Amino acid sequence: MSKRIQIELPDEFIELCEADGVEPKRVLRGFIADLAEIINWASEPRKDGYSSNGSDERRLAREYYERVGYPYWKEFK
Repeated sequence: MSKRIQIELPDEFIELCEADGVEPKRVLRGFIADLAEIINWASEPRKDGYSSNGSDERRLAREYYERVGYPYWKEFK
């Protein structure tokens, strides 16, 4: 099950993406796919378009997530 949310993106992020010639949507989808370990197999392509960028990217996304401390935020609410 997927869920749609809307967020405002800061100009700095938009400008970074524009400077690199990549759509912000692509960057965010790629990071989400790496973090959630979503692999889009050629034999069974996902209809939603989410696909990891590779094993190193999955590892680095997870390291970032854990380093920020997101898994522990629920303990401090």
